[in-house]
Amino acid sequence: MISSLPLMRSRGRGQQQQQQQQQHNPNYRDYSHGLVPATVFHCHHFQQQQQQRYLTSSSSSSSSSTTTTTRRTTTTHLDKKDFDYCVDLVQQRDRESYLCGLLLPYEARRAYFAVRAWNVEVASIKDNVSVGRKVGGGAQFADETNNLALKVRMQWWKEALSHIYDGSNSVNHNNNIIHDDDDVVVVSLRTNMAASYRKNPIVRVLEYNVHDKRLTRRFLERLLEAREADLDVKQPTTVQDMIDYADDIFSSLLYLSLEMVNVRDEHADRIAQHAGIGIGLVTALRGARIRLARGECVIPQELLLRLSSSSSSYQFPHDKLYNLDENLCCVDLTPNERQLLQDAIEHIAGLAYVHLSQAQQLQTELQLPKQARPCFLPVVPALHYLSKLEQAKYDIFDDTLLQQDHLTILFLLTRTWWTGVF
Repeated sequence: MISSLPLMRSRGRGQQQQQQQQQHNPNYRDYSHGLVPATVFHCHHFQQQQQQRYLTSSSSSSSSSTTTTTRRTTTTHLDKKDFDYCVDLVQQRDRESYLCGLLLPYEARRAYFAVRAWNVEVASIKDNVSVGRKVGGGAQFADETNNLALKVRMQWWKEALSHIYDGSNSVNHNNNIIHDDDDVVVVSLRTNMAASYRKNPIVRVLEYNVHDKRLTRRFLERLLEAREADLDVKQPTTVQDMIDYADDIFSSLLYLSLEMVNVRDEHADRIAQHAGIGIGLVTALRGARIRLARGECVIPQELLLRLSSSSSSYQFPHDKLYNLDENLCCVDLTPNERQLLQDAIEHIAGLAYVHLSQAQQLQTELQLPKQARPCFLPVVPALHYLSKLEQAKYDIFDDTLLQQDHLTILFLLTRTWWTGVF
């Protein structure tokens, strides 16, 4: 299965032609290296959209060029307070990513913490939902209200991303076409939205680094789309759904990290894809216990059904998983049911280890650029957690898995950074 993972980035293809286009068009921005696995999205359709956009921008008037230049001028200055805000947010909410960021090259840290802070904010949209989803007669109404509020917040971040890449044109393009009071309200609303984007420190820092490092838009959009689709998912249907979700988010983060150190290499992308899937699967297992308290299950239905049918004559009781005590421990499972759950966790952990091992193997076989090696530091905490999970016999309710061992991880990260091999 690993060897069949397609990768369609092809950054070197048509590079000379792109450089010629860039010389003749100052508004030209190269997104062709942003193509990712074809199984995730329709890359050919994306290419056609970008080509049409380039043709449109090349034929635009001089006034649009002036607008673009004005917008980019606002991103040439980065407030240190905004950057410190992003660093503090990652340090508090994603400690391991914070430690990895400290070991990146200095010139890549600003972009790294901007993207990671943005990812933390987007991920926290679903995490902020109250736990009691399935209790009470108005649970269905509360659930629908929560989903609507979550989608509104997600839409704000999507439009903020469009504002970063498209600038004021995405907000004020109807300013000269006002016909009645309704249009005035629309333009006023768009103007207020643009002002709200500029007031957000994460948006400001991300906007600066997107243009400074030429970060691929599609990777950020891909991450947003995966987070948005996950708002309505309480349990994956298949194992492949779980893999696709991990690939959409964590592989995209690694692709962006590679771009931050100016690495656009197909060999590095192959490693990033396997590493991202492995890290994503491990992250799902680490949050399994908290997700159960929120009425969600990270273990795919297909996997539990397959394990249940192979070892017993009844279907696994999913409802029992959500009956947790004050210590977030499941007390209603029988010994047989607990063993089935551990077998499912072991299966996912084994799949994650296969992808991480494949990334390690490719690192030794392929000539990975030296500056790209720190980008794969997040693999180290993932491997460390798999080791702890194995010692706990794949019991996600083992309290030893909740122990914080940042010093151990920091030592492992430093050793990996020094040797260059994860």
